[in-house]
Amino acid sequence: MAEKFEMRRTDDVGYLRLPDHKGGHGTVARTVRLSELMPEAKGPDVYLDFDAEGTLIGIEILT
Repeated sequence: MAEKFEMRRTDDVGYLRLPDHKGGHGTVARTVRLSELMPEAKGPDVYLDFDAEGTLIGIEILT
């Protein structure tokens, strides 16, 4: 099975859309900030997007 990853980048934001991402409004049910899971994490802000079933569907990086 071929996996497809899409990346979108602007000047200060990168978004990695994972293969299970269906797209469209309402696809993301929950967003978790990486620093909430790992307070010791250093670097840019990273957000993990999950769908309603709890599947990781996207990763956003703010620089």
